[in-house]
Amino acid sequence: METVDTAARPRPNGDAKPTPDRPDVLARAHLVDAAKPGMEGLALWLVSHGLDVTGSIEPADQDGAAATRLREAGVGVVVGFDARNVREDRTCVVWSGVVAAPHPELNQELKLPVLARAHALASLTAGFGPQLVVVSGSHDTATAAAVLAAALNDGRTGWILNAPSQNRTPGHGGDRRLVVDLCPDTTTHESAPLRSWNNYRPSTANPHRRPQPSVTLITTASRNAPHFEDTIEALNAATNLARSSTTVVLPLWDKGATIVHERLTDRPDPNVAVVTVGLDESADVWVLTPRWLGGEHLLTLRYQGVQHQFTVAVIGRHHALAACAAIATALVAGEDPQTVATRLAAFRGVTRSLAMLGTQCGITMADSRARHPREIAQDVTAARMLTEGNVIVALEPDGIARTSAHADELGAALGDADLALLLPVATPLSGHDGPDPLDAVERAAVRVLGDGAVHRVRSGPYQPGPEQRIVEMATEGDLVLVVGTGQAERLGPRVLDRLTPTGAPGADRP
Repeated sequence: METVDTAARPRPNGDAKPTPDRPDVLARAHLVDAAKPGMEGLALWLVSHGLDVTGSIEPADQDGAAATRLREAGVGVVVGFDARNVREDRTCVVWSGVVAAPHPELNQELKLPVLARAHALASLTAGFGPQLVVVSGSHDTATAAAVLAAALNDGRTGWILNAPSQNRTPGHGGDRRLVVDLCPDTTTHESAPLRSWNNYRPSTANPHRRPQPSVTLITTASRNAPHFEDTIEALNAATNLARSSTTVVLPLWDKGATIVHERLTDRPDPNVAVVTVGLDESADVWVLTPRWLGGEHLLTLRYQGVQHQFTVAVIGRHHALAACAAIATALVAGEDPQTVATRLAAFRGVTRSLAMLGTQCGITMADSRARHPREIAQDVTAARMLTEGNVIVALEPDGIARTSAHADELGAALGDADLALLLPVATPLSGHDGPDPLDAVERAAVRVLGDGAVHRVRSGPYQPGPEQRIVEMATEGDLVLVVGTGQAERLGPRVLDRLTPTGAPGADRP
């Protein structure tokens, strides 16, 4: 089956009108799938600035927390996808790039400008008046962006995040500055049959406009299909963004960020200040070993010859280091260290970023939105410090395209687990003619865990569902880490409900 990538490079529709090059293109935007990560934050920020926003959501999301936040903020939410949802008074349609077939709200007869989410953010941030602070990377930005937004939250700072912190929304207005998570890895991207979709590709708007941030934090730069097919593509994107920034912050524990640093120093630009964050004293911001306190991390940073300490509610060394990079960025942006420490004391972690869901019958459930193999491996390793029992990982790989490209790495990412349960690949595609990439993930997982340790959820009327399989696999003292972005998002709470004895008030949840 011929396929074409719909994720990052939508082609112009020949019948579509060109998008006007003016700030008010988003004045009355309609957002497709507005409850999804990345889209919700954009919708909430736009409406908080008095703009008229409508958005469509999937029926499965209509009673969820995101839909509630959108409605309460004043977004005109409609359930289901229909061309009639795009009203004549709209100035544009924004989509996430997550379309696997002709879509009624993109192929609308009004021929309104259609912006991919990345281009909507570019239009919003290009020439942004107040201070613009961005977090970017091929993946692994959610924790850093959420911590940075909290560290800079002075009552006049706004943010557009892909994942909200536990006690905040992913989008918030502010007139002093704006924090934006530019990571493209917000949701499942796929390919569609060429003949059924090529004539309906949405137009792009100002695709070459780039933000010019005051401060940029680049967390990672590596291959992440389908967004970056190879590491060179990711490095080039990171370098271009860095060179358009006034100040760029680079954590040297990431190999890609280190290469970006080498590129910038080999050809220095006097208009770009480069700040390094590292684990030894040669870095501009020296991060001492994070200390786990049993519910939060104590972080120690040395900046401009002075040592500062911060307590941040994140789990796992990798999330602690992401928080360190965010704190370093806040300090570089001119924030007072003590003020940052006070703000971060109210931070409660990032939703679904290795978050604890609760314990029932001695079995603890944890949750992760990780998609990239490195993120998954880091979360699995971190789960080890949360239990003395077995670590059981229920993995729902993200997308046919990504799973096919990273199958061996995804299987190997489960190496620190005791048992693994593989769920069907999450995809918006209604059919797939090629081999199931989960087969390759299973083979790779068996190589690191052994035959008896890897199981699959099979579809069929007499096959047990994932909740039942988890209950059968787990015993008292075990920790179950659910990883994924489709059905996995609802799986953890369902397992806890199943484990709750009849008549009991519910699971012991944080």
